[in-house]
Amino acid sequence: MTTIGESITLAQLELDPYPALARLRADEPVSHVPDMDMWLVTRWDDVQLVHDRPDLFTSATEPSWLNTVLGRNMLGSDGDEHRRLKDALQPSFTPTATGRWVSERLPEICDELIDAFDPSGTDLMTAYAEPIAVRALQDSLQWDNASWQQIGEWTRGVCTGLANFANDPELSGIAARANAESGESIHERVVPHLAHTGLTPDEIVNNVRLCMSGGINEPRDGIALAVWALLTHPAALADCRGDDTLWRNACEELFRWISPVATSTRQTTADATVSGVTIPAGALVAAIISSANRDERRWSHPDRYDLHRKEGPHLAFSTGPHVCLGAWLGRSTVRVAVQHLFHRLPGLHLRDADGVEIRGFEFRGPVRMDVVW
Repeated sequence: MTTIGESITLAQLELDPYPALARLRADEPVSHVPDMDMWLVTRWDDVQLVHDRPDLFTSATEPSWLNTVLGRNMLGSDGDEHRRLKDALQPSFTPTATGRWVSERLPEICDELIDAFDPSGTDLMTAYAEPIAVRALQDSLQWDNASWQQIGEWTRGVCTGLANFANDPELSGIAARANAESGESIHERVVPHLAHTGLTPDEIVNNVRLCMSGGINEPRDGIALAVWALLTHPAALADCRGDDTLWRNACEELFRWISPVATSTRQTTADATVSGVTIPAGALVAAIISSANRDERRWSHPDRYDLHRKEGPHLAFSTGPHVCLGAWLGRSTVRVAVQHLFHRLPGLHLRDADGVEIRGFEFRGPVRMDVVW
């Protein structure tokens, strides 16, 4: 008898993961998917368990997909090694370090970009969401020897490698070129800036690449998806316009509803039983954050976008020791960018509400998003 996991393909998940994830949560919450050669864990409590038990589900996987694509980094390590790397980089992303940038410089950047919009219409991904996300990381790390366009291109290449679960050699080549080119730029400018951290040059390069994959990708897609969600839910947009405190809710609900980064990868250190299913020692496990954020056991009507939810926090920025070090900056960047856009362009609307194509499993966001005002 064929299991649900055996019937799921990566191509199907790339197109729209949510129907398959709902089937898994209901009937096969811990499932081996041969097309990915991974065990998928899909329910809220089980995803929390994977995150909270590094002794049983280690991030220091072998082989390590993250370390292979990026070089050894904090997300591909555990324990003292992970803490050493994270503690060295954390000060660059705290509210103390970036708060003034969010409150003062970010609105200026938003205005510069909006002023440059083509009045006949523009792709919000390339004209607004991506440059803001890249600038947030650039300015945090004083990475000023490459344009935001170039860093954005490198980021897409890096993410191509991280999402290459099928190990396609062509996609691996794209990632390798992005790593090589970005590595030269990081070595030249960011390594001297972070030399005081005590990290080696290679450790700095590898972990900045990691920051590119999440620290650019997640706020970029978060900005575009939050705008799309509000434009396709006019009552929610009207509520935000009537109460500025709701812009934060609107963005947080977006991160729950469509988590821009879907998974956390772990490896079992021993046989592990989760929801009555034994995952063998040494198996690669994907804790599906995007599925936990729609678990019917945790959320009422989880497939709805509802900015008035009172059901607690989501897992879009992970949890446990590996909670995202740039979570505050990413959340704040998305909120300010979305709020500022709607304040500047009250007539903003989608050129074609049904024509926005949202794709991706590991990294999910609009392919492009044409807006007019």
